[in-house]
Amino acid sequence: MYEVLVLCSAGMSTSMLVEKIKKEIEKKEVNLNIQAVSITEGKFLIKKEEYDLLLLGPQVAFMKEQMEHLVNGKCPVRVINSTDYGMMNADNVLTSIIETLNNRK
Repeated sequence: MYEVLVLCSAGMSTSMLVEKIKKEIEKKEVNLNIQAVSITEGKFLIKKEEYDLLLLGPQVAFMKEQMEHLVNGKCPVRVINSTDYGMMNADNVLTSIIETLNNRK
């Protein structure tokens, strides 16, 4: 089971996107767990949990380097495509997640 953590400034709009992604995960039967939290909570979780991928909402893209430093090479850090994020295109975001996870191997 892959573990994906999605971070944004407050966790509100990202939570809506993640709920849509969860529906796509069910439809496609992907072995993946995803959750959305605020950047503040995410910093805490990263220190105590293991993740396979860390996704940033476009509004916190400027924190990518800081998050890469925090995960210290344990997982990739990517920014969600702003168009897919704005359009709540869960299918495209899930496809990107799967591609990133597959390219890790």
